[in-house]
Amino acid sequence: MSGFSSQEICPICGKPMTAYSDYKPFDSVFGECLNCGFTYYTKVEQLSLEELNERRKEEGLKPLTQKHLDRFKDAIKGI
Repeated sequence: MSGFSSQEICPICGKPMTAYSDYKPFDSVFGECLNCGFTYYTKVEQLSLEELNERRKEEGLKPLTQKHLDRFKDAIKGI
């Protein structure tokens, strides 16, 4: 088993809430409060080409093409 559950205090209402954390295939978290409905989770998505190339520019990397990015779309959606 790669993850674990715990009880935490909800930052909204102060009541106990359930939290779960896992590290396979990457770090992810989930939590929900059954008193006020607060929830959080790790969201998996792919940056747009514009967002990715802006970040690459900030890091001094060359821009990529949409064709390059499309090669990874299905793998990211499958997570």
